[in-house]
Amino acid sequence: MKQINTAIVTTSQAISVGQIILDDTNYLTFWGHIQRDDTWQRCDFITTYEVLNTMLRYVQDRSDAVQMTIVHKLENMEQIPDMIDLEMELGKAVLFDNMYFRLTLPANRENERWAEYTAGECYYIEQVTPLPSARVPQYVRQIDHCMEMLHKSYELYLGYIELEFDEDGARKKADLADDLKFTLAYYAWKERTS
Repeated sequence: MKQINTAIVTTSQAISVGQIILDDTNYLTFWGHIQRDDTWQRCDFITTYEVLNTMLRYVQDRSDAVQMTIVHKLENMEQIPDMIDLEMELGKAVLFDNMYFRLTLPANRENERWAEYTAGECYYIEQVTPLPSARVPQYVRQIDHCMEMLHKSYELYLGYIELEFDEDGARKKADLADDLKFTLAYYAWKERTS
């Protein structure tokens, strides 16, 4: 009797799924493609409903259409196995991107050694996690820093008012003599305190 083993061999950040094969187990088979560097290669995938649900959570804009297609097929399933043709139902394959796929290759044990037999054309999707969000652009950090400085200047102004400085004196000490800067500082302070 041959034993089956899997070993982690690769990862990917994007796959596309054109068809889903359903049967009477907890496993699904996807017919699709895997992104390797900048090219797409034909590939099949095997996974569970739990992993599929995780994948759908990370592609919220496409999630509802795929879920409803699967639910409709499960409710009206006439044969086992059965297929959901996402390309036909939705007009194109569903892209699952911006996530980290942990993939394993199926292998058989032959003569005390594990032998991979799919030539990289089939993987188990063991786990899916979201990719960390892209770095915050420099201009966003600069704007956030500017808003924080304005907020602090307005707090300083309020501190001088509390110390009974007159309005003009408090604004000058807090470097808010300019009317536009004072207004921006007020709204930066209000945003962070409300």
